[in-house]
Amino acid sequence: MFPFASHAKYGYSLDFAKEPLAEAGRLAMRYGHRLTTHPGQFTQLGSPRKGVVEASIRDLDYHSQLLGLLGLRGQADRDAVMALHMGGVFEGKEETLARFRRNYIKLSDNIKARLVLENDDAVSSAHFYSAFDANNPSQAWTVHDLLPICQELNIPLVLDYHHHNIRHSNTVLEGNMDLLPFFPVIKETWSRKRITQKQHYSEPTKGAITDRGRRKHAPRVSALPPCGDTMDLMIEAKDKEQAVLELYRKYNIGPKDLFNEVIPHQRSDESKPKIVKRNEGVEEVLSEEVIVPEEEVGMGGPERRVYWPQGKEEWLSQQKRIRPKKGPAIEKPEENGKAMEETATGPPKMSRRPVSKEESEVFREEVKVPAVESRTKVEARANTTQEGAATAKTSATKQTEKVPKKEGVTEAEVVEARRSSRWRVLIVQ
Repeated sequence: MFPFASHAKYGYSLDFAKEPLAEAGRLAMRYGHRLTTHPGQFTQLGSPRKGVVEASIRDLDYHSQLLGLLGLRGQADRDAVMALHMGGVFEGKEETLARFRRNYIKLSDNIKARLVLENDDAVSSAHFYSAFDANNPSQAWTVHDLLPICQELNIPLVLDYHHHNIRHSNTVLEGNMDLLPFFPVIKETWSRKRITQKQHYSEPTKGAITDRGRRKHAPRVSALPPCGDTMDLMIEAKDKEQAVLELYRKYNIGPKDLFNEVIPHQRSDESKPKIVKRNEGVEEVLSEEVIVPEEEVGMGGPERRVYWPQGKEEWLSQQKRIRPKKGPAIEKPEENGKAMEETATGPPKMSRRPVSKEESEVFREEVKVPAVESRTKVEARANTTQEGAATAKTSATKQTEKVPKKEGVTEAEVVEARRSSRWRVLIVQ
């Protein structure tokens, strides 16, 4: 949101954005939204590198300042947490946990009040020294790894079912039986700090088999995990709020009039221009101009039509008109000799007028000339090397011979026949 805000050299304070952040906080309070952050994979308090630890603390301080400037009050402010993964396994898990403890003490009280830890299915790809094996549980921070240090340092634990299932089960969506005994203990890590418990849930993409493939989030989820009425469940899915609305419909959650289904290719929450058709100077109004207030655009209109089934995103746009393709034209002669065009699937043919008998005779005579000329040229080139320039001159004289006229044919007909015949010869060639 604020690039380079936590940079060692070019970092800056967020005080300049105090007012817009406070406005965002007021809107969140009004609509009951919970705002949280998730620092990136390079924020690692367990790293053996001093520079990485210093950058991690600056990044956590930036996130803490961002959440603080929202101006949230009471429970909303306590629930604005920062979810962090433990990160890499550096020289072993015990050594990494020991460094995390030492660096956690250095954090400010504001950061400690918001920091929560989340289990993962693989270590971070940043800054690990040993070879990574995705199928090795010792190189993933599971619930069993993080729960003891969360209890020790008074840090809430975010249970992510998707990460847990990748590491422990390929078939059970809502977690293994080994998690059930830990539910009360995990809940206690939240209640001790009076923070509303939070869980993460997502499902792998359809057909995914390998760990790498199963890490990708599906567009929507098909089930709900064990979740108490007093905790928040974050759905991590590609379709975002549509995945939540899908669960609302499936499990009958929330008010009945909260939302409705989009009518295919019809939108009442978008501004539309006036459409006028002009025909021979007469104007016909096909549709009047529709102006929707900016704050209402995309909100589903008065009927709150904001939900569409999975894979039906095209419902939001106008329906495409499919026009039938016209076939090419062919010739069909009629009794009077004129050409008539029809539609067909074959290639188009050139339209031409009928040829008279006299013109066809001249055409046959004209076609014979190129063949005679080509043979003469070949003989001329051969004779040139043997007999010299005299034979070449004879060849040139032969090439300029004129086509004799046919008796009974006018000069104009001959010229027209020669012109049309040359084009036909070119087309054939």
